[in-house]
Amino acid sequence: MGPTHLGRPLDAFAISLVVVAAAGGALARRWPVPALATSLFCTLTYYWLGYPTDSSYFVGLWVTAYLSGTAGARLRFLLFAAAIVTLFPAGALLRRPVDRTSELFIALGAVACLAAGQAAAEWRARADSRAEETREAEALRRIAEERLRIARDLHDVVSHSIAMINVQAGVAVHVMDQRPQEARTALLAIRAASGDALRDLRGILGLLRQTDEAEPLAPAVGLHQLSSLVESVRRAGVQVELSLDAEPGALPASVDLTAYRIIQEALTNVVRHAPGAGASVTVRRHPEAVTVRVKDDGGSTLGSAADGRQGAGHGLSGMRERVRAVGGSLETGRLAGGGFEVSAWLPIGAAE
Repeated sequence: MGPTHLGRPLDAFAISLVVVAAAGGALARRWPVPALATSLFCTLTYYWLGYPTDSSYFVGLWVTAYLSGTAGARLRFLLFAAAIVTLFPAGALLRRPVDRTSELFIALGAVACLAAGQAAAEWRARADSRAEETREAEALRRIAEERLRIARDLHDVVSHSIAMINVQAGVAVHVMDQRPQEARTALLAIRAASGDALRDLRGILGLLRQTDEAEPLAPAVGLHQLSSLVESVRRAGVQVELSLDAEPGALPASVDLTAYRIIQEALTNVVRHAPGAGASVTVRRHPEAVTVRVKDDGGSTLGSAADGRQGAGHGLSGMRERVRAVGGSLETGRLAGGGFEVSAWLPIGAAE
């Protein structure tokens, strides 16, 4: 666009109009409508009064139009766009000589800036919406994971304790009349199992009540409690051989807990499905992983025990979920000579 010679020379009033029009950009984000209206009025006044159009006097309007457009409110800015494309050509009635190139260039540029601001606002709104959806999805995922963790812990605690209590109660009923001392021993085992269950449940409930990142209210469950677990299973009539070469407390907390829960669930299944069986528990520490193996000989109910555990629902699925959470692998199945085996490989590095 080349210079256009017009009769009215540039003066202080013209400069003030340009300055005020440009100042609208500073206020556009906070007060978009007044800022754009003021900038448009000053630019139109400059144009209508016939001041020179060979300067960049319209840049303030363009900047204000863009920044006002980013504030949203599509309808009112459509009205502004209509006003711009209407009022600039109307200047032909007031301005002499007429500068068609200038009025078209300024009007279309202002509308384009306004549209660009609107597009930027819509893009930002969509991005914010997607970010909010992502945050909500992440929150729901964390809630689901926490529910699953609580369900696994409750299952492990309740299932093991109830199995112990059920077996010992059966023993007590069977020998109460003829061997009262054995009945007393069974009842003491029931009391110990129920006490352990209550303590573990209180620990879980205490964790649920925590509202900050303070230290846990209950000690963490892990391999340091394995001897007590094995002893409770022995009291239920299952002969357990324990081989442990992983020092308790030397493992990452998640691996330590997972190893303990696998052994607990496997031994609980032996008590439930193969009472009177013999079992072995082996825990080995390797440079990169810990291996856990629990085997039993099936006892006097060889076939039904293994079949029942192979089709178990929450127990084996809970084991797999725990192992998967630490990046490990789990294998379960019947042994060729009878009995059942649970074998887990738990990587150490992934949990550290």
